[in-house]
Amino acid sequence: MFERFDKKSGALVVQAREEARLLGATRLEAEHLLLALSRQTTWEAGRVLAAAGLDHDGMVRALEAERGRTLEAIGVSASVVMLGERPLPATGQPRWGASAKRAIERAMVIVKARGDRSIVPTHILLGALQLEEGTLPRALSAGGVDRAALAASAEATLGASR
Repeated sequence: MFERFDKKSGALVVQAREEARLLGATRLEAEHLLLALSRQTTWEAGRVLAAAGLDHDGMVRALEAERGRTLEAIGVSASVVMLGERPLPATGQPRWGASAKRAIERAMVIVKARGDRSIVPTHILLGALQLEEGTLPRALSAGGVDRAALAASAEATLGASR
């Protein structure tokens, strides 16, 4: 699978692992892929996220909003929990989580359907936007993001990347 990644996509995975580790996560999930991508404002996919208000700070805010909503749903007042507090970084490399695997699998399907040669970060963004369950879709919803419009913007940047 990773042999089809271009250099930026490989770097994205490395950066996503670091995002996960710094957040104390033992699993690399789709939200970590987008957190890493949101730092890359010189890449097409990073610019698409930034244009939608999802630069790195915007992604963090959306994830914090999702966390607050989840806590409220189980009866824990978000005001009691220090949402801005950073957990201790995890030791070791985070393992692949289910949502990140699904995002990459969906990116591969997109690449094959388009006839593209390699997986670029925009394909990974599109794969992540197709997820229906998990933290990332809930965070994007909590952040008021129109996933269909975001996906259309991302798709438009792919052009003739074949």
